Amino acid sequence: MILAAHQLQYMPGLRFFAKMRTAGLFVYMDDVQYEKREFQNRNKIRTAAGWQYLTVPVMVKGRFSQNIKDVEINSTCAWLKEHFMAIKTNYARAEYFKEYLPELERLYSGKYSLLGELALATIGFLRDGFGIKTPVRLSSEFKLASASSQRLVDLSKAAGADEYHSGAGARDYLDEKLFAESKIRLSWQNFKVKPYPQAFPGFEPDLSALDLLLNCGPESANYL
Repeated sequence: MILAAHQLQYMPGLRFFAKMRTAGLFVYMDDVQYEKREFQNRNKIRTAAGWQYLTVPVMVKGRFSQNIKDVEINSTCAWLKEHFMAIKTNYARAEYFKEYLPELERLYSGKYSLLGELALATIGFLRDGFGIKTPVRLSSEFKLASASSQRLVDLSKAAGADEYHSGAGARDYLDEKLFAESKIRLSWQNFKVKPYPQAFPGFEPDLSALDLLLNCGPESANYL
């Protein structure tokens, strides 16, 4: 069985879901350290001028070692309304925008106190939209104490996987020897973004997967 994993993210990109489709089990890493200025609380959408970030305001001052699942959202900001309006404004002309508008309205009408629960809600929305049936679990369910490469080896063992499918960016730091010693095959994602129709002229890669869903609807799976 192939295991893949990734940190929880708000409105993740295409590589996240392409990796999920490849796996027999996909694990959301929720009990790993939150990283500032990464994509755990933000992602990009397409605009007429190129792209813009949608960033969820979170409480990080003095909380440098908190896990993703424990990160609190700053509820004093009207970010839900701002994000929803940005999506409506920039995707009004997207072919499948009206089809997914009711679900987006429900998503942005919710109440979220933790980044983890928001990330799960947005991932679930996109996962369903892409028709991905891969079983998912939270890393915190496994209650592992190890870290780094050893943690992924232990996670693979606990899940009963004989292969771990990793994002290509981890080549710089994963210890391949640990996987080999545990007889777990280590494979690497080789995903390249294929241009797809977008709501504005030209093509912007590396956006939130929301862009693909609203533009291509049921054809989205052809690009993952």
